[in-house]
This record gives sequence, structure tokens and C-alpha cells, in this order.
Amino acid sequence: MTVIHPAASRDALPGSRPRMRADTQRRAHAFACRAQAAAARKRHRGGVGALAVGLLLVVAMNTRSAHAATLYTRPCLADDASLVLASLLAAGFALLAAALWVHAFEQRLGIERLAAAIEQRSAERPPRILAESGPPTVARLARAINGAQRHDAERVAELLDVFAAYAHDLRTPLTRMTLRCEMLEDGELREAMERDLAEVGELVEASLACARMQCSAAEPLRCFDADGLLGALVDTYKDAGRTVELEGQVGRPVVTCPHALRRVLVNLIDNALRYGSDVRLCVRVDARRVVLAVVDSGPGIVPAEMEAVFAPWYRAPQTSARAPGSGLGLAIARRLTLAMRGELQLENRRTGGLEARLTLPLAAA
Repeated sequence: MTVIHPAASRDALPGSRPRMRADTQRRAHAFACRAQAAAARKRHRGGVGALAVGLLLVVAMNTRSAHAATLYTRPCLADDASLVLASLLAAGFALLAAALWVHAFEQRLGIERLAAAIEQRSAERPPRILAESGPPTVARLARAINGAQRHDAERVAELLDVFAAYAHDLRTPLTRMTLRCEMLEDGELREAMERDLAEVGELVEASLACARMQCSAAEPLRCFDADGLLGALVDTYKDAGRTVELEGQVGRPVVTCPHALRRVLVNLIDNALRYGSDVRLCVRVDARRVVLAVVDSGPGIVPAEMEAVFAPWYRAPQTSARAPGSGLGLAIARRLTLAMRGELQLENRRTGGLEARLTLPLAAA
């Protein structure tokens, strides 16, 4: 085994020193390169790690943000649902209120029409049938009123028939009593009995006239030549020996019930002849109506009793003793006048006596 000494080796190999330096430089360069590569790899891994960590942080932050957004979005969605529900409820209540208002308006309008019809027919004779239209409740009320009216009319007609039958049957015994009264020898007693029987007979005739009044009230209105009726009526009184003067003429058709008009004038003229004298039938015409005034020169009526004398069976105290009567003449005349859509008024004359004015509408030209 050969041992080489370091000094001898350096001396024995003079060209080895430069090569050693070159090798050392190459090794140092390679180590530096490896170190740089390792550092680059470390930096790369550090960058990737940092990038990964950053991505994880971003994801985590996004997850927290999404969770927070979800937490804050749920109340917002709940508020929107509550708002929609409240809007629907408000719209429903508004529609309900509108429907109730329309229903109440229809009810009020129907009731107002029904009330106007009732007020209008209260002045008509006979009252007309109400229109059964409008809301169901108003139509039902109109039907009930019409039914009650028909029932009352039927009942009144039955009572009038019974009343007229009783009055008619009284004529026979009154006739027998009148004949037997003539057989009395005592003159004063006979005259007293005849006056009583005449008064009872007048009550019977008035009762029959009151019963017939219902039929006359149902007579339809029509255009009628009143001048012919007035002339015939005056001639009838002249034939009976009673003087009634006719002043003026109508000259146009009158809207009236002929039979009812004749009965009213007869009642007024009979009252004038019973309580006064100088009886006149005056005719006055204006644009839309005719006034038939029965004028007498009797005592007149106390102003406080001008309306009371139209009540059935009522007689004024100051006139009841002057002549017999039933107290139904003016009541029947007022009722028939209303059936003809006219007016009947009484007024004391300034020169004395009473004026009974009958106002009737004229036919349209």
C-alpha cells in the first residue's frame, strides 16, 4: 500500500490546483443552483399553500355571508307574505263594504219609492195597487200591503152589504107605521108621529146612500160633458117646485165620475134648500179646473165647525134644530169628491149664507 504525503502530493502534482478550484466552483455553483431550486420549490409550495389558505378563507367567508344572508332573508320573505295577506284582507273588506253599501242604497231607494207610492195612493179613491218590485224585502213588503188592502176591501164590502141589507129591510116596517099613523084621530099626535117617521126614513135613506158610496168610489174617471148634467139637475128641481138658479157654464169636458158628481151636487143643493133660500149653482172656469159653487142665504156655519161638519153623523148645534137631517150628506159629498180627485170646501159669505165650492180638474185640451 503506497502512502502519499500531502506535501509530496502537492509538489508531485503541480497542475492539480487549478483543477481543484474549478471543481470547487462547479460544486459551489451546482449547490447554489440546487439551493435556488429548493428555495423556488419552497416558495411555490408556500404560494400554493397561501393560495389554498386564501381560497379556504374566501369560501368560509362566503359561507358565513350566505348563512347570514339566509338568516336575514327569511324575515324579509315573512314580511312580504304578511304584506300580501294584509293587502288581500284589505281588498276583501273593501269589496264587502262596497257590496253592503250598494245593498243599503238599493234598500233605501226601494223604501223611499214605496213610501212615495203609499203617500200618493192615500189621496186616491180607490187606492191603487203598489208595484211589487225592487229589492226582495221591499217587494215582499209591497205584496203584504197589497194583500192587506185587498183583505180590508173585502171585509168592508161585506160589512156594507150587511149594513145596506138592514137599512133596506127597515123600509117595510116604516111604510106600515106611516100608513097606520094616518089612522090616528088625534091630529097633533099624528103630525108628531109623521115627523119622527120622516126623520127615521131619512136616516135609512142616508144609510143606503152611504153603502152605495163604496160602489160609486170605484167608478172610473172619464171625460164628461158637465153642462148637460147641470142643466138636467136644475130642471129636475124646478119640476119638483124648488127654485135653483144656474149661473155660467163649463164649455169644456170635465174629468169626473158622472154618478158621483150628480150625488155630490144633490147633497149640496138639498142642504142649501133645507137651511136657506135663494139657492144658486154658480160655474167658474179657469185654465185647468172648474169650480161649481152652491150658494145660499142661510145662517151659515160657525168657523170653528167648518171641518167638523164633514164627519159622519155630525150635525152643527145651531142648524140641527132648524131642519131634520142625518149628518151624512157632507160626509158622503167629501168622500165622493176625493174619489173624483177634486176638493170640497165650505166658506161663509160676507153678505150672509154659505158657499160650498166643488173643484174638479178639466180635461186636457
